[in-house]
Amino acid sequence: MGFKYRLGRLQNLKEKFEDSARLELGKKVEERKKVEEDIRDLNKKIESFSLEFRNEIKGTVSVTKLTNMIEYKKYLNDQLNSLFKKLNEKIKEEEEALENYLQAKREKDILQKLKDKRLEDYRIEEKRQEIKDLDEVARINYIINNEK
Repeated sequence: MGFKYRLGRLQNLKEKFEDSARLELGKKVEERKKVEEDIRDLNKKIESFSLEFRNEIKGTVSVTKLTNMIEYKKYLNDQLNSLFKKLNEKIKEEEEALENYLQAKREKDILQKLKDKRLEDYRIEEKRQEIKDLDEVARINYIINNEK
């Protein structure tokens, strides 16, 4: 009789949960990195615009153009604030995904340790049975040899 692990299907399911959680964590990390990249790009855009704005102010600027530039600068800053809010959300989502992954990994590892323990117990029992069988064969051989 071979080793049978009754919780094998559960362990397979937990491994799938862990894989799924790992993939989800990877997606959340990529989403956070994308938002960080968007923030870097927008910061570069704001720096470039600020330099252009300073250069425009040095010369004569119409009130309309100045108003438009101020509104555009405000718009860029609003977008930056929005991206920072989005980044905070992505960080929270990433933390939740990490916690889900770690929980799934712990559950899978617990089942793996249980399987390893049961396999070790099975091997010990098999060894005991083998020794018992050999002792029985030796006893029978002794009886047979002494009867002659």
